[in-house]
Amino acid sequence: METLKELVTQFNFQNETYVVVIPLILMCLDIMTGLINAWIKGEVDSSKLRKGLGKKLGEITCILIGEIFVVGFGLTAYIAAGVSIYIIVMELISICENLEKLGVPIPKFIKKALMVANTEINEDNKEDDSKEDEDK
Repeated sequence: METLKELVTQFNFQNETYVVVIPLILMCLDIMTGLINAWIKGEVDSSKLRKGLGKKLGEITCILIGEIFVVGFGLTAYIAAGVSIYIIVMELISICENLEKLGVPIPKFIKKALMVANTEINEDNKEDDSKEDEDK
């Protein structure tokens, strides 16, 4: 959990608007690259698109709830920023995967950095889950 806290602390959004705007932009890019990839392969499937859009809407809802807690209750911005960073990492990974499928080479250092961030986030989640299980 400490690594995730450090990441949130070091990832300094210039203002609160970017906590929502950056993930939104990346979600749009992910949808675009995914649709282009499916269109080229002739695999456009409206049910997959609906499912993906539902997931994106859920992610946006999580960020907005975090922002409500920050603004409405005066809590620290770490809640919304943490959710936003998690979504940013996941969207960047997905965009890179889509671009690779389209034949765009992604430098190894970018893929490695994203995988390290993803591993750190997921390891923190596993630690939190195991602590919750012990408490039950």
